Amino acid sequence: MVYSQKLIVALLSGLMTSTTVVALTGNSTTPVVAQTASTGFVTPSGNISCLRYEKTLRCEIKSGLNPKPPQPYSGYCEFDWGLGFSLNSDGKPKILCISDTIAGGNYPTLSYGSTWKNAGFKCVSQKAGLTCTNASGQGFFLSRERWKILKN
Repeated sequence: MVYSQKLIVALLSGLMTSTTVVALTGNSTTPVVAQTASTGFVTPSGNISCLRYEKTLRCEIKSGLNPKPPQPYSGYCEFDWGLGFSLNSDGKPKILCISDTIAGGNYPTLSYGSTWKNAGFKCVSQKAGLTCTNASGQGFFLSRERWKILKN
């Protein structure tokens, strides 16, 4: 899937004013999870960036998927692959085949132990890695050491 520069600029410029609402209550160390106006986020390490646009969540990992998966689309991907996943609101995750990047955007940080929810997607940030799912429970896990497609 190739995205035009205009689309990426439009998506990123819309993020400049977005905020994520995650707060601690009282003396508890359990974050409050809020539906967020932000359509994207970055993990505290800066290694993983995610952006939701329309009915798709795209998450990229700078260090790449480890181990690198086979080339997607039956061995045909003329761009870079193995840098993350796309996840539709009602489907299974797909390995990215991209010629652009969402990394480097002005996204809020999703702290470890916090959850991001937006338009039916849910991502949980942990020191061990990031887990993202759609409303049907399909999703993926990403970390520097490994990745996994979650099946419901």
